[in-house]
Amino acid sequence: MVDRFSGLFFFNSAPQLQSGVFPLAFIFETFTILAVEDVESSSKFYVQKMGFKEILRTGGWSFLERGSLRLRIGHCPGIIPMSECQDHSLIVQANVDDANTLYSEFLEKGVDVSEPEDKPWGFREFGVVTVDGHRFMFVQRLEESNQRDA
Repeated sequence: MVDRFSGLFFFNSAPQLQSGVFPLAFIFETFTILAVEDVESSSKFYVQKMGFKEILRTGGWSFLERGSLRLRIGHCPGIIPMSECQDHSLIVQANVDDANTLYSEFLEKGVDVSEPEDKPWGFREFGVVTVDGHRFMFVQRLEESNQRDA
């Protein structure tokens, strides 16, 4: 059966309940929630620099999306900015169809980006650091022929 939810199509193929075995729930949508000091400036960065569209602004929250990447950024006064946290506690990864084009777009708009690199696990990747210090990794699956040549 094909259902429609939030403009996305997905197949509902939940397994049948067997004696003593519970079926897994189907996860059909995800949001990344990021804490920020200033929702206004953060939202402006995502819209103007990273091409997101703001869907909703309410009660200290901004709901943003670009393709299937959905963010909720929330006002958290007095937080330690992610730019001051030098660990790998959160990196948002988004799979894309053309890493080079997206990299060029971000570079042209002045976003803090690392150059795309082909990785031995079969992806071309580049990183972004946002105005709040949140880290994103944009990855493109390489063709089989490129993987063999690497």
